[in-house]
Amino acid sequence: MFLVALLFTALGIAIASPLNDMQGFQLIMNFLVMPLFFLSGALFPLTGAPQTLSIIAAFDPLSYGVDAFRALLIGTTHYGLSLDILVLSGITVLFIGAGSYLFSKIQI
Repeated sequence: MFLVALLFTALGIAIASPLNDMQGFQLIMNFLVMPLFFLSGALFPLTGAPQTLSIIAAFDPLSYGVDAFRALLIGTTHYGLSLDILVLSGITVLFIGAGSYLFSKIQI
């Protein structure tokens, strides 16, 4: 849960840093977060999903977070807990780096 929260916080900072107004940030985040949520497998298990949806979900970092939650809470996993933590950690480090770099470029 910590990795998912940190990942999306870093993503929000990376997106918000170059923007000038708050309305643009809200629009972009809603446009980005809702498809990530619907494709993550939080509403349906990925084991019975069609092939194209499974491929798209494999590029969604939230699907690894949801899969890790399922592995820890009910013991079923689609990708494997170690792969979930590895992918979440890697993408989180990437977004923290991008977010901190873009945040340091803000002109007041």
